Amino acid sequence: MNHWSMMVCPHDTAKNPERWFVFAQYLSQNLGELGGSPVSVRFQQSLDFAEFQSGMAAADLVYANPQHALLLADKHGFIPLVRAGNLYDEAVCVTCAECDAELADMHQSSVATVTSMLVTQVALQSLARQDVKPAELKPVATWMAVVQSIYRGDVRFGILYKDFYAGMSGLSRKQLKVLGETQEHSVYHCFMLAPQHVAYFSRVRQTLLDMAQSERGGAILAELSMQGLLPVDSGELEVIRALRS
Repeated sequence: MNHWSMMVCPHDTAKNPERWFVFAQYLSQNLGELGGSPVSVRFQQSLDFAEFQSGMAAADLVYANPQHALLLADKHGFIPLVRAGNLYDEAVCVTCAECDAELADMHQSSVATVTSMLVTQVALQSLARQDVKPAELKPVATWMAVVQSIYRGDVRFGILYKDFYAGMSGLSRKQLKVLGETQEHSVYHCFMLAPQHVAYFSRVRQTLLDMAQSERGGAILAELSMQGLLPVDSGELEVIRALRS
């Protein structure tokens, strides 16, 4: 028996992580034999990003956000497999609920954001096309820290990962006002395969691509809000890499 571990970006396991246990079970039942032995895929949940980052390079299969996908490819030789055809990493620009402000007011203003995350670059790219250029970015460690900076009045504006904002409680969202939302469709989470399994790349990719064609596989993807999976090749990561530079 080949035992594989699968790790998933913590943002995608914060709610209903059992969906990923079912996903791993599906792979175990459908990958068949690899190297003459059946494969058992185990979902290894990370409690936070520190745990995820410290362990992802040792996993066999990783569902990674854009910057972690680049890190896995560039430093550890991981190979991109597939991505959800309908999901992209987007940003929302926010201010305090009572603030009398519009998106254009972010121009030459101080903006709090997690500068290490590529979705910040997605937002800046979108803003630049609207002739909005912040005077400075106030770097913080987490998306919640962006929200707290606005609550405290440290800054008037913030850039948030759209999925983080959507996952906030209704009460928390009521304390913010959304000024704009990106529709760049340029970066995304994707599944990455460890380099020691390169011989099984085609089998693993095809198993993932075929999920949407079966009733059970399609239902599992739907639970993850994925409308089918699309192949990703190394060249497509160049678009993401260009944003980082």
